[in-house]
Amino acid sequence: MNKLKHKTMAKKTFSITAVIFTMLMLLSFNSEAQKDYNTCLKRTNTSWGEATEKCTYSKDIFKAEYQNVCDEAVDAAIALQRTDKKWDCFYFESIKPNEKVNVYVCKGTGKSLKWVKKAGDKEITFPTKEEINQMYKK
Repeated sequence: MNKLKHKTMAKKTFSITAVIFTMLMLLSFNSEAQKDYNTCLKRTNTSWGEATEKCTYSKDIFKAEYQNVCDEAVDAAIALQRTDKKWDCFYFESIKPNEKVNVYVCKGTGKSLKWVKKAGDKEITFPTKEEINQMYKK
């Protein structure tokens, strides 16, 4: 009877150890897989009214600068809202660490959206301009 209790305890201990090991493996795998790449792209500067080649009237021109603050390259989609409430979209591939990208809209509201993923990730797709305008009509 004592041997039976010992075998049962050993099986329970092994089972608990296996469950804990599996949970730790899943957690470590998910932490890398679920990295929030949106935190990699920071808006570092904005400005109003500076004319561009395509925007000669200056009052409503909105420019934004973003920088990759992570230690790996990222792909990004950035949308800026126009005064007619539609969105202009800009897509970037392989923004290197510390690299800056600039976007602008001729008649803007100052509102922006962004989507960021690990550079080259083919499993994640960014929304199209049409999808963004459908999702964010306001």
